[in-house]
Amino acid sequence: MKALFIEESKATPKVNFNPNGELFIHGRSLPEDPFGFFTPILNWIKECTCESIRLNLKLEYLNTSSSKQVYTLLCLLNENINIKSKLVIWHYEEGDDESFETGKEFESLTKIDFIFFEYAEILY
Repeated sequence: MKALFIEESKATPKVNFNPNGELFIHGRSLPEDPFGFFTPILNWIKECTCESIRLNLKLEYLNTSSSKQVYTLLCLLNENINIKSKLVIWHYEEGDDESFETGKEFESLTKIDFIFFEYAEILY
């Protein structure tokens, strides 16, 4: 299993999937072509042979089409019989109730264990 790394852009998050099962998706997700952007991510999850996955999601903004792709990613985690242990760490900005609720909805739909981590807004 090879690592997957996708550099962050203004419209897409940084993706860093390590063969040791540590997965990170951080940034804004509003790609023009969400299917095209998420295809290598979804394929990586389908082919994953890790027994344990720890997925860190820190999405400052998630549009509707990206939300559907993240849901698909979580469903694929559940379907992959190699992955015995799954944990999602859902990072959301302090006071961002919509992001928190989105994470809670994903948790209830997928039955994957989630940890919710609230972080303070960074002002520059």
